[in-house]
Amino acid sequence: MHNKLIILTFALALAGTVNAQESEVVSSQSAFSSEVLQENVIDIYPNPAVRFLIINVKNSTLENTEFEMHSIIGNRMTITVQDLGQGRYSVPVEHFATGYYFLVVKDEETRFKRAYKFLKD
Repeated sequence: MHNKLIILTFALALAGTVNAQESEVVSSQSAFSSEVLQENVIDIYPNPAVRFLIINVKNSTLENTEFEMHSIIGNRMTITVQDLGQGRYSVPVEHFATGYYFLVVKDEETRFKRAYKFLKD
């Protein structure tokens, strides 16, 4: 019991020794790191998709965003992308067969290219 009390006291003392300057530096570094990591965040939903797929691009540095759709075996699919504004796009997928597909989001200007897998139900 005595050892547990010493360990608890030590842990509480350590938790209280961080001064404001150190915590500001840590939070500034964390904020900077998260800003760098949060660039060009792309969400694709619903997954699985039935009638349409929504693409949401946040904190975009993309200049000329293009989309490609590929079947799981690599065949390129013909798609029509509708720009919903504010970095949101819609792709109808109701005519696709059930299965997995890859949506490729790319921008030649910024050399950005990423593939996202989704299931068509």
